[in-house]
Amino acid sequence: MGSRTESAEHYQKALKAGKKAQKQMIHQGLYPHLPILDEILPEYPTATQEELGIIEIPADKIVGTKTRGRADAFAANFMPLIPDKSEFAMKWQSLCQYHLGDSGIRDPIFCYEFLGRFYVQEGNKRVSVLKYFDAASIRGKVIRILPGESDRPEVAAYREFLTFYPKTRLYEVAFSQIGSFPRLQASLGYELDHVWTEDERRTFRSSFYYFNRVFEKLCEEQITATPADALLEWLKVYPFEKLKAM
Repeated sequence: MGSRTESAEHYQKALKAGKKAQKQMIHQGLYPHLPILDEILPEYPTATQEELGIIEIPADKIVGTKTRGRADAFAANFMPLIPDKSEFAMKWQSLCQYHLGDSGIRDPIFCYEFLGRFYVQEGNKRVSVLKYFDAASIRGKVIRILPGESDRPEVAAYREFLTFYPKTRLYEVAFSQIGSFPRLQASLGYELDHVWTEDERRTFRSSFYYFNRVFEKLCEEQITATPADALLEWLKVYPFEKLKAM
């Protein structure tokens, strides 16, 4: 297990990152804390819920909290805003110690998924610690909230995602345009109804992770295209094997 001094130093760095993100969001005229699912849902008609069990959730898809609760304790990047010497900070540091130890953080979080994004019900501090250490994914028990009928483009794109999710089992890939999943299958040399193997998922996930990181660094301003949109354009020029080699 990591030392208390080491975890306290990490908390100071996380706190600094949180305050920086909060300041940037305020400067841009944006809400500086975590989005709250309970305040988003009234904007959409919702249908039913379904349990997905425990899955590996891409860390960058965990974007907010289910209820208001501790939402204001974090900046929009999940970094803490509560001063040190507080009970909150002590708990964060204890989780940090576990993460740095031999066993790591084992308990899965509990969250809700809506339109491809995840909102935490239990485990906000676990998410904060793991995001601080740049974890690629976080284990969580997930309940999916299905949207009702709507002509909103994000709902239409999400419904296409639901059609292909049983084939890909990937949450990393989110498109803004209808018809993108069939194009992805074709770009990778797969038939439309091809069900990905675990090895294919692992290879794609690893390559896309690095593509995503580069995309985020190059696109400092807010744009509507997603990393998956950019990947489709990239695949028009280069084969997927080129991405794997890179």
